[in-house]
Amino acid sequence: MPLDLDDHSRDPQPPGTVDGAGTTSESNFTYRELASVDDTAACVELQAEIWGSEFDVVPASLMRIITKIGGLAIGAFDADGALVGFVFSLSGVRDGEPIHWSHMLGVREAVRGAGVGRHLKELQRVELARRGIARMLWTFDPLQARHAHLNFNRLGVRLIDYVENMYGITASPLHHGLATDRLVVMLPTASDTRPRPAWNGMNGSVPVLTPFPRVGDVVVDLDDTVVPAALIEVPADLEQIVSSDVAGAWRLATRASFLGAIRRGYEVTGLRRDLATNRTFYTLVAPSTG
Repeated sequence: MPLDLDDHSRDPQPPGTVDGAGTTSESNFTYRELASVDDTAACVELQAEIWGSEFDVVPASLMRIITKIGGLAIGAFDADGALVGFVFSLSGVRDGEPIHWSHMLGVREAVRGAGVGRHLKELQRVELARRGIARMLWTFDPLQARHAHLNFNRLGVRLIDYVENMYGITASPLHHGLATDRLVVMLPTASDTRPRPAWNGMNGSVPVLTPFPRVGDVVVDLDDTVVPAALIEVPADLEQIVSSDVAGAWRLATRASFLGAIRRGYEVTGLRRDLATNRTFYTLVAPSTG
């Protein structure tokens, strides 16, 4: 399935720098900035292929303008020169600091799992660091465990905010008819030197925030009780439940859990999968733990 921003599951080789029309290669793919009219036209076609006709495609003319005034669009090309993936971010200012908002990342279905998406994301980070942009932000659906694993466990993002129904309820198959709640996350473009709190909890002793508690789960309300660590459960595979009524229950419960955790200052440290029970959890620690 196409993703909001990240569609990658294997580590690439360390990325080089994409400077202007310069290129870097990894495996069977070549990466460079989308600089020509043909490049942006191909990107429009790829957007429609990945997200469908109902998706708000960024037109080629707007993409060219944005990249002329500080935006960034990097493409991945196969051996035949066809565009198979891209990442696109916009420049902006947040709290008086120049940032980039990573608006889109898409990878053609035929090459997903080949590391293209993550390599694009790393090239984006390296290029923004070269430009002097210290932080980039983006969003993803908190119910998508695979996205959370990549973003928190692999890329090392930090949670910034939770936004309810950010894009509205749309007809896009990407959104499954659910409210488009999103986590806003931040990744420093240089090394993040701030200490990250350790999560040392174990299932059975750490409270679980879930709409479907199981026998043995410790259940608390973070608005009423301060605990050093907690788990927010999400579906192991959202695609398997989107056609059922429980998807809406997951959305509402996860929303309440994250909003409560953010109010109390909890930090997400990663995503944890329990293979024995087929359960998936965000791991959280209280501010004093860090």
